Amino acid sequence: MNRTIADPARWEHPVQESQQAFRSLLLALSRPCLPVALPLPEGDAGSLPSELAAIALTMCDQDTAVWLSPSLNTEEVRRWFRFQCGAVLTDSPSGADFAFASRPEDMPLLADLSRGEPEYPDRSTTLCVGGVSFEQGEGSLSLTASGPGIEHPMPFYCNLPEEFTGRWEENHLAFPQGVDLFLCGRGMVAGLPRSTCLKAQKEETPCM
Repeated sequence: MNRTIADPARWEHPVQESQQAFRSLLLALSRPCLPVALPLPEGDAGSLPSELAAIALTMCDQDTAVWLSPSLNTEEVRRWFRFQCGAVLTDSPSGADFAFASRPEDMPLLADLSRGEPEYPDRSTTLCVGGVSFEQGEGSLSLTASGPGIEHPMPFYCNLPEEFTGRWEENHLAFPQGVDLFLCGRGMVAGLPRSTCLKAQKEETPCM
């Protein structure tokens, strides 16, 4: 049964807080794979994690098409997006400007999202994933990140599905087209732009 959110997630000071969140998102993309603190809204967005609510409140408006993973595709979350962001909801991942998944296991296939067009690579989907841990541990991917914004190849740990590495390589090779990611968890966000190369740490072949 769907419930009504009594205290919907929102910015208490919309201009200042949305600007702070926007700067955090820009910093995350300019320094890939380095988690940065993300301002979080007050209130409840149902099953939508607070970090994803912050991104939505900052980046989504009436001109934004949003896709929700099955665990987020509830009436309460859809209602929150409509009333708090004014976003247009779509059932087609390839038609979304932003796609939201509450946890790594709910991520859509990157190939199902829009990579943009050769003339307009910016018309691609940005995928926002919650429930991400950036700590090394059992079940986490141990990756090496390199590319623009990364001075030297650096280790990157995340609890994304094992098959993600191969899917990301395909996405990276499509550059300048491709999907960009925001990975979120525990009040932090890490940017993963399509220009970033990820390799399993045991692989020593550098990216070009």
